[in-house]
Amino acid sequence: MAFYLGRWVRGTDWYPDLQLRLFDRRRGRWQGGLVHESVRVQGSVGRLRNEIEHYPYADIAEHLRTIDEYTSLWAEQAFAAGRGTSGLEMAGASLWAFIRGYLLRGGLLLGRVGFTVCALGAYYTFLKLAKLDERTRQASRAR
Repeated sequence: MAFYLGRWVRGTDWYPDLQLRLFDRRRGRWQGGLVHESVRVQGSVGRLRNEIEHYPYADIAEHLRTIDEYTSLWAEQAFAAGRGTSGLEMAGASLWAFIRGYLLRGGLLLGRVGFTVCALGAYYTFLKLAKLDERTRQASRAR
């Protein structure tokens, strides 16, 4: 459960955030790309009885810096994998990210914090795709 802008966020795409957090490094290995990597474990996994408290960002400025960093990494990774995008995808995926978090996953019930989390989530989605589009256009011009 995340604490952000003075309150616990129990909703949006942030909650629940089921992640493998504790593992024996002899039986688990990190996998994945530059962003949103995960752990793969040989054997069974369990669940903690209680939630882990998470304090992701000190303020909105730190949140925005992280968004800028992660979207750049994502765009480079996606470009290297040959992925493309379109203006329609940028608009549609961003809108869907906001609707999913705010309306379907309870961001609306969290007041200003819920709105901020969902708006920045939609911005994250737009920005990663916009950066991918920019990277793709740069590569086309370089040819």
